[in-house]
Amino acid sequence: MSDKTKREYQEKLGPELGAVFHGLWHDWVSGLMRSNEFRELFSNAAHVELLNAVGGGFMWDVQQILWDDLMLRVTRLTDPVRTGGKTNLTVQALPSLCEDAELRSQIQSHVDAAVEAAEFARDWRNRRISHADLIRATDPNAEPLAPASLAQVATALNSVHTVLNAISLRLLDADIMNDVAMSPRARAFISNTEQLVTSVKYADSLIDPTRNQRVVDVRGARAFLQKLGCDPTMGNVMQIIALRRAARRFP
Repeated sequence: MSDKTKREYQEKLGPELGAVFHGLWHDWVSGLMRSNEFRELFSNAAHVELLNAVGGGFMWDVQQILWDDLMLRVTRLTDPVRTGGKTNLTVQALPSLCEDAELRSQIQSHVDAAVEAAEFARDWRNRRISHADLIRATDPNAEPLAPASLAQVATALNSVHTVLNAISLRLLDADIMNDVAMSPRARAFISNTEQLVTSVKYADSLIDPTRNQRVVDVRGARAFLQKLGCDPTMGNVMQIIALRRAARRFP
């Protein structure tokens, strides 16, 4: 589908503008999807509580990795046309590819706004993600990183959408929807985790309805296994205890 869409853009916009437009559209959609995943996981207090209970340390790592990835996606979309002697896929390349002077001026204005909206992410990229700024690492009075939030990410991505949509409206007579149809994949992860939590809590309630037994109570675990008709081996008993420990991590 992606190759087919690219060919269609090239046929309608020309080989060079069509290829660049398609690449930027693809990267913008990917950034929008990633921001939706981040929002699904970490902007809902109930989800954050669940993730912390499941594995707070690991999920903190996931949060940092996804955030850094968002910063990189925003900066790549708005980088200069050339850096380090190499040419980049960036919205800053679009004005020069527009033959119509009026459209070129309009796109340049939108591009300037997009670059400005992404400056916060560029500071994170330059001084923390791609490079470790020495002054920031060693001087307690160093200038802090630019304030950054998911709302600013949304603004930056919206600014890129404005650039792409202006070209699409003018040259393709089509409006680009500023959204993605696919639900965040994190939503299924949260739903499955909630189901697992409900299951282990229910099993624990069957083992100890009064919640008076200690979680490590071996006799209680054996009695439960015998009720199920299972062999109360030490291995099976330890699995029951592990299940109960998991259940008690959740309120």
